Parts: sequence; C-alpha cells; structure tokens
Amino acid sequence: MLRIFLTIKLFNIVCSIYFFKKVGGQLKIKLTSFFLLLICTIYYSVYVEPTSIRTKHLTFSDDRLNSNTTIKLIQISDTHFNNKKDIDRFNMVVKNINQMKPDFILFTGDLVSDIRKFSYKNEVIRLLKELNPKIGKLAIYGNHDHGGYFTEQYEELLTESNFILLKNEEKTYYVQKQKVSFIGLDDYMLGNKQYNDILERIQKNSYTVVLAHEPDIADLTKNYPINLQLSGHSHGGQIYLPLYKSFIMPPYAKKYNRGVYTLSSKYNSHLVVSNGIGTTKLPIRLFTPPEIVSIEITGQINK
Repeated sequence: MLRIFLTIKLFNIVCSIYFFKKVGGQLKIKLTSFFLLLICTIYYSVYVEPTSIRTKHLTFSDDRLNSNTTIKLIQISDTHFNNKKDIDRFNMVVKNINQMKPDFILFTGDLVSDIRKFSYKNEVIRLLKELNPKIGKLAIYGNHDHGGYFTEQYEELLTESNFILLKNEEKTYYVQKQKVSFIGLDDYMLGNKQYNDILERIQKNSYTVVLAHEPDIADLTKNYPINLQLSGHSHGGQIYLPLYKSFIMPPYAKKYNRGVYTLSSKYNSHLVVSNGIGTTKLPIRLFTPPEIVSIEITGQINK
C-alpha cells in the first residue's frame, strides 16, 4: 500500500511541475530541478537502496590470540521480516553468507517487525536452518523479539533453526586451540537488564565478543575486558541525515549508531553497529544501505 501511495504522490508531483508554466525564468528552472531531484530520491529510497544489500568487511587483531589464528564472524541484524519480499531477499543473504564460510554466524536481534501480523514462520525457520557456519550460530533478543508476546515464540523459532539463544549468558569455544567467548545480553528496553553478573565473570585470557542489541550499552560494557561488541537496533538511521541524526536514531542508539567505534584502548575493544537488513515503520532507506557484516579476527602473539 505504501508503494502505491508513493507512486501516486510521484504522479502528483509531476502534474505540479506541469502547472509551473506560469512561473517564469530562473524560478521555473529551480522548481523543476527540485521536484525532479525529489522524485529520483523517493524512487531510490523506496525501490533501490532497501534491496541493495552490501557486505561490509572488517578486520581486528588482538594479542590474546596467536599470530597464526584467524576467526571469521558474520553478523546479521534487524531482519524485520514482514512480507514475502523480505523472505525472497533473505534467500540471497543466506547464499552470500554460506559462500563466505564463516566460523560463526551471530544474529543481534529484531527478527520480525510485528509477530501478530506475521505469517511466514516456516519460511524463516527454513532459511535460518540453511545458514551453515563451521562452528556455531548464536543470537540474542532485540526489542521487537520481546514485543507482541513474542518472547517464547522467538526462543522456540531460533531453537528450531539451530541457533543458540543467549540471555545474559556466555558460550565458550576453542578455535584453533584459542579460547573465544560470546556473551549475549538480553534486550535493554524490554528484557532483563541485570548485566553486571555475567560481565564481571569475563576472563582476561579469552577473546570475548559481546552481543547487545542496543549499541549505547557500550558505555557499560567498555568498562570490562571485552574485545568486541556487536550491535544493531539503529538501522544506521534508515534515513541518514548527519545534521539531524539525534532526531532520527531510536532510543539507546543516540551515541553509537553506525559503523565502528573504539571503546577502550586499555582493553583494545571496539564496537560494531550494523545497519541491519530490514526496515521498520516505512520500507525505505536513504544513505544507509542494508548490510551483512563480515569480521576477521587475527592474533598477534608469536610462538
């Protein structure tokens, strides 16, 4: 319905330009140029950018790992499944991720937009099952995963899709004989915010990745010996206007909202905030393309 509405609006704009005949000279040229630019921008933000999923490649190194160690993570976030087109688009996401052969696939929350209106559960389970990392698939809650009485259904869906759901919990692996820990924090807006217990148990001899849906939690986690925090929630603003980003960004994504941030030089810790894959409220994106985040972690210790 939104696309039909926007198409009608575009038609109205074109008609308005036609009636500029009575406007003379430079003003007519400026108004015509403005409306043409507006038409192109609306078309691009509705029909082009939301489907142009990119892969962002990042590399981090750390002295807790041997120099011959390489660990590959894939982060996906904010899929916000809502309709059949979202399902079809995610088919390509699954193929792209599997071709990269990651060690871990990490989902940082917000699976669907509104569970009460969602009717593609089996299709989503099939797609999530097809994700095939070498070692493991882990996930956390986002605010939409707790909303609409979805909390238990979300856990069941992820379990059926072979994901491990972390709720203020830690999962440790040994990768190439190196200890790697993942800490998943429950959603800050609607979940259990008792994070200190799990964060205080972080071991300094382990490479530690924190999964936290809302990125501004980093102001807490940076005080602990973590190496990496992965977050989503902001969609990069969905429509990104740098001068007005504080008005566009959702709660708890005001300070950290897109890209990579250095959190602590003491712990060599960083925050990655994904633009996510889907959209909410309006199916549009502008200057903030959907993305898969591919992260390669290398060691620094020579033995």
